[in-house]
Amino acid sequence: MDVANAEEVVYLRTIEWEMMNKVKFFPLSMLSSFTVRCSLYPLTLIKTRLQIQKHDSMYSGLHDAGSKIYKTEGLSGLYRGFWVSSVQIVSGVGYIATYESTRHVLKQYEVSNTVKALVSGSVASLVGQTIIV
Repeated sequence: MDVANAEEVVYLRTIEWEMMNKVKFFPLSMLSSFTVRCSLYPLTLIKTRLQIQKHDSMYSGLHDAGSKIYKTEGLSGLYRGFWVSSVQIVSGVGYIATYESTRHVLKQYEVSNTVKALVSGSVASLVGQTIIV
C-alpha cells in the first residue's frame, strides 16, 4: 500500500448513542433478542421443570426431560409460556434507550463516567422493570 495514497483510518473507542441510526437499531435489536429467545427458550423451560419437580423425580436429566416433554406435549410443549416471556424484549429495548439517553443528558453536566453509569443504570432499571412487572 502506497503511503501517499493511503486513506486515513479512524478508530473509534466507543460507539456513542448519537452516532447510531435508531431506525435500524431498535428493530434489529428486537429481532436479535427474539432470535436468541427462540433458540434458548426450550432449554429454559426444561431447566425450570427440572427445578420444580418433587423428590419422586419425573425427569432424570436434561435430555430425559426434553424428550419426555416433546413426546407428551409436542414441539409446542417446549415453547409453553414463550409469548408471555417475550414481552421482556420490549423491556430490554426500553432499558437500552433509557440508559443511553440518560448518559447523553448527564454528559452535558460533565459528571464522571462512574456517576453516569450509576445514575443511567438506575433510571434504566426503573423503566425496564416498570414495563415487565
